[in-house]
Amino acid sequence: MTKRRAGSVRSKTRNTSKTAPFALDPYFACLIFAGVGLATLGLRTSPRLIILWATLLGLWLAFRERQEIRLHYRFPDIGRGLGVGLAVGVPLLLLAFRPLATAIPILYVDIDNSSGTGPVGSMLFVSLVLLAPLSEELFFRDMLQRERGYWIATALYAAASVIFFLPTAGEFLAVLVAVSGASAMLGALYGYMHERIGFAAAMACHLAVNLMLIFMPSILSHLELLTS
Repeated sequence: MTKRRAGSVRSKTRNTSKTAPFALDPYFACLIFAGVGLATLGLRTSPRLIILWATLLGLWLAFRERQEIRLHYRFPDIGRGLGVGLAVGVPLLLLAFRPLATAIPILYVDIDNSSGTGPVGSMLFVSLVLLAPLSEELFFRDMLQRERGYWIATALYAAASVIFFLPTAGEFLAVLVAVSGASAMLGALYGYMHERIGFAAAMACHLAVNLMLIFMPSILSHLELLTS
C-alpha cells in the first residue's frame, strides 16, 4: 500500500508540473514593462532600448517559467515570412525613403551623437534586426496574443511603441503619432502571420521589415553623405 501511494503521489506531482499555471499574468507583465520604460527615460537612447528589449525577454521567460517551450518552425515558413516582410518593406522604403531617413535618427540615435550619419554599425544591426524582432515577437505574439487575443496584442504593441520612443519623439508629436499608427498596422501584420503560419513566419516578417524600414534608410543615408 505504501509503495502504491508513493507512486501515485509521484505521478500526481509529474502531472502537476506539466500543467503548471503560467507564473506571470500578461497584463501585469505589460505594467512592469511600462514601469521600466518610464524609469529609464533619462538614459541614452541605445542602452535604454536594449534594456527595454531585454525586459521583454525577461518577462517572457518569467511568464514561461515551469512551462515547456515549443517553438516549431519550418524553413518554408521562414521563407514566407521573409517574403511578406520584403514585399511590405521594399515598396515602403522606396516610397518613403526621405521621411524614414529623417525619422530614424530622431527615434534611434542618441541626442549627443553629432556624427549626422545615422545609426550605422554592427550593434545597430544586432539590436534592431535580431534582438528587437525576437523579444517583441516572443512577448507580444507568443505571450500576449496567445493568452489575450489578436486585437489586444495589436493594441498593446502600438502602445508599447509610445513607451519605446517617448524620450526621443516626445517633442515631435506628429512623429510619435505616426510611429504608433505604423506599429499598430505592423503589429496587425505580425499577428496575422503568427495566427496563420506560426511564430517563425512572424519573426522572419518582423526581421525583414526592420531591415528595410529601419536599418536600410540609415545605411543609404550614410552612403549618400559619403558620395556627396
